[in-house]
Amino acid sequence: MPACASCGRDVSFLDLRGGQCQDCRAQAESGRVASAIKEIETVPTPEELNDPAVLALIVTTTSEIPNRQIDGIIDIVGAETAVGLNIFKDIANNFRDFFGGRSKTVQTAVREARTACMAELRLAAVKLGADAVIGVRFDFSELSTAGSGGILFVAATGTAVKLAK
Repeated sequence: MPACASCGRDVSFLDLRGGQCQDCRAQAESGRVASAIKEIETVPTPEELNDPAVLALIVTTTSEIPNRQIDGIIDIVGAETAVGLNIFKDIANNFRDFFGGRSKTVQTAVREARTACMAELRLAAVKLGADAVIGVRFDFSELSTAGSGGILFVAATGTAVKLAK
């Protein structure tokens, strides 16, 4: 009977893959995912966000990618961005609300927050070894703060996947 190279336990041929038993493989995978999650939770640098691998990652709101086959699901990935709207922007928005029309300041803030959120979502997927993120969904919220303006909160989630070669 073969033995696991990691723990030395006797296992069946069916349970042994890559010299490891199923328990040791699961423990190694959970450690890899845990370290990737810890790395993802740090604030990214501009160099990380401009990495060619991050910029080349495919991101889509659909569950498939045309002319590509999904080889496997890695994990759910997410990113959040909070952008402060100062009191002067809020005053301008109140005038817009009263008189009507589009608020360029809010549109710009939403666009910037969404772009930052997308960049962080891409980075999180690359750190997990993904080739693409499918089923991306955005959520937008505004949190009011007493006297100093509001905070625009954008969250994005999706499924990081590996594509067949």
